[in-house]
Amino acid sequence: MLRTVTLVALAAYVSAQSLSSGCTSALSSIALNPAASSCLNPLALVSIATGNSSQSIVPAVDNWLTGVCGAPACSNETIAQVVTNITTGCSTELSVTGADDAGAITTLVQQYYPTVRKVLCLKDGSNNCITQSLREIEGVVGTLSLSNIVRLVTDPPRELLVSNITCTNCVKGVYNIVTQDIPEAAASLKTGLDEQCGATFTDGTTPSGITQSASQTAATTGNSNNNSGALSSFSMAGISVSGLAVVSAVFTLLA
Repeated sequence: MLRTVTLVALAAYVSAQSLSSGCTSALSSIALNPAASSCLNPLALVSIATGNSSQSIVPAVDNWLTGVCGAPACSNETIAQVVTNITTGCSTELSVTGADDAGAITTLVQQYYPTVRKVLCLKDGSNNCITQSLREIEGVVGTLSLSNIVRLVTDPPRELLVSNITCTNCVKGVYNIVTQDIPEAAASLKTGLDEQCGATFTDGTTPSGITQSASQTAATTGNSNNNSGALSSFSMAGISVSGLAVVSAVFTLLA
């Protein structure tokens, strides 16, 4: 399912003009919603939406993660607003994935958002773990750009299975988070990690230098009645779609 959403998002970015007017409006309303904009930090992805499609997405992703982790978490109310906007406005685009039940999607996102946020904000020393992992992947497959990420997601190189990418302190930290929050998912990963990384990799201990950088400030709430013109010079649909594409692709590559 994640792979399908990734491909849909990337295709939409490449051909943003094909988005329905309702979907464009929905994505723009999310970016202009003060609470959603604060906790999701979409402006940090402007350089991806407006830059060279062959340049690395890693610096922009790192900048985005810094903002997301330093901001208050999204509240359940904000998550519900975002999901409702997307499932309502982008119903045509989502119909190809079968993911158009707003109630069911809202429940799932609210359930797993705290875990995903902890994964996104994990650090190894001073480096964000997602950023560090993406740089390690670039060292194997070359530049991670919007122009080649579709190929990497649909046909991941076997080189990505090497231990210096899979068996890192960051991956162990992520496994520990998943074990604590979603034990049924961790159980399905344990055998493969034990075989490749050794039994101590899944022993639950926290590797030296692994810390959590997610802000503990209370979640913010808000509405979308903000008419600020600060974003008018950018394509908010393109920014929002590129953000979805990048986040989906990151998780697919690291899965």
